[in-house]
Amino acid sequence: MIFVKKAPAHPILHVILLLVTLSLTCSELLRAETIGRTWQVYEIELTAGESRDNPYREIEAHAGDDLLTAVFTGTEGEAEGRSMKVTGFWDGDDRWKIRFAPPVPGSWTYRTKSADAGLDGREGTFRVTGWSDEELADNPTRRGLLQVSNSGPRTGRHFAYYDGTPMLWVGDTWWNWTKRSIHFSSFRNLVDDRAGKGFNIGQLFVAGNGWGREASLLDETWTSLDMELMQRVDRMVEYANENGMTVWVHAWWSRDNIAETIGEENMRRWWRYLVHRLGAYNVIWVLAGEYNMNNYGGFDLSFWDELGTMIRREDPWDRIISTHPTPPGWSGGADAPQWSTGEVLHDRNWLDYNQSQPGHGRWRLEMTPSIIAADYRREPAKPTLVTEPWYEFIEGNPSGREVRIGAWSSILSGAAGHTYGGGHIWLAHLPESPAGGGPWPLEESFDVNTLDYPGARSMSYMAGFFEDVEWWKMHPAPELVHDYREPYCLANEGEEYVVYLRWGGPATIDLSSADEKKRFAYRWFNPATGEFYSEGEVSGGGIRTISPVEDYPGRVEFRDWVLHIQKIR
Repeated sequence: MIFVKKAPAHPILHVILLLVTLSLTCSELLRAETIGRTWQVYEIELTAGESRDNPYREIEAHAGDDLLTAVFTGTEGEAEGRSMKVTGFWDGDDRWKIRFAPPVPGSWTYRTKSADAGLDGREGTFRVTGWSDEELADNPTRRGLLQVSNSGPRTGRHFAYYDGTPMLWVGDTWWNWTKRSIHFSSFRNLVDDRAGKGFNIGQLFVAGNGWGREASLLDETWTSLDMELMQRVDRMVEYANENGMTVWVHAWWSRDNIAETIGEENMRRWWRYLVHRLGAYNVIWVLAGEYNMNNYGGFDLSFWDELGTMIRREDPWDRIISTHPTPPGWSGGADAPQWSTGEVLHDRNWLDYNQSQPGHGRWRLEMTPSIIAADYRREPAKPTLVTEPWYEFIEGNPSGREVRIGAWSSILSGAAGHTYGGGHIWLAHLPESPAGGGPWPLEESFDVNTLDYPGARSMSYMAGFFEDVEWWKMHPAPELVHDYREPYCLANEGEEYVVYLRWGGPATIDLSSADEKKRFAYRWFNPATGEFYSEGEVSGGGIRTISPVEDYPGRVEFRDWVLHIQKIR
């Protein structure tokens, strides 16, 4: 939701009396209060007094004298004493805008500054209120921007909203959805489905250099912006936020020789523009996609460090930043064998969390828990997660079960969440915009609703399961699971345990940290159906074996299970 204050253009008049009259009228309008909510986008629209041939190209690639800025100052309530400087952006023709997301309730004032008389000296006042508990529960983005947890158990290991509410990342891969041919109704359908399933992150490629010209927001010279497409991206981000989803924005695809074909100046300019334009929305910054942490694209590591530092400096809200890597053995990653950003970039101040792309294929899927566990051990503590897993294509390649293995093994190894990709979604394959599978085993017809693939439903069930679990207080504890080939366990010893059994049960788990007089309730969860079974009780004080509702030989076909154990209060 955007609430708009349209500031009048600076009048160019020859009659002094009329000029004074209009100036007084403008001042009265600008002093009028508009009531908004915290973290809603407050938008000011202005008209430049001078025409420019290509305002986008005039943006400085490095921080410098921007044409339009505004200072927002809190004057009453929680806002009192706060001040934020925000950079405006060009929105086509002579139209300029400034967007601000008030982080706290109270009264705010603003004043613009510009070398253009039509944009300079505009002032306004507006009042902001908070949300009710019910409204916050209905849409978590109303809680504010995502940040790394900075207090409580497992500080630095997971994400939280601005108000401190823990957030388990449940992501969906929206790589190519900026294609011009996609109907906006198709995007709404995607968001509605994913939000309904419990996804809270949409990984969107807001591409200077997209997968072809149709999805690229910049022209082939990298100096001219497709404003109509950019405005469409605004609507996409806004709609996702209105439905409780944060948008993960990455701005470049790191292809070979981009240091020459695009160049440092153009890459920096695009990032500065995106930060200024999308910065008030609930988004996350990602430097580039398929980033090789050696020399992929012709840029050395110092360039990416400088780019991350620049984005940190440009963003007044100081939101989280990371980058999306290419794994060993994958095109572009062969000469830089790193499974995670943690292997090279972990100590960088601009990198807030680690990302991994194990890649596609069964052997890569099996790498997932070890990659996450390695990142979890790094110091200082930073969240880590997979942002590109093995995608779910035609059923059986992989199946929903492989999706569950990747997701559950990640989270129980210490990940701050997990990202899913599959079906027609990751490639944006739609009736109005067919993509074609190429080498991928994509179901190219539209006979199957790939939004509802088994893996997507499994992600939804997992999201629902963790709503009733204090996962942010729990740490990986594989040593508590006995006699099992791959022990995946989260534990807050003596309080709560979650065990994933990819080969089925029973589970033998060490509860000796709790006194034998303590009683625990347990229940079995089927991660493929979202159903709970076979509730019971068990005592602490030792190693306990708990059997699932069905197992071999009663059921010949094995299935994966989740065991949830919680102290009886």
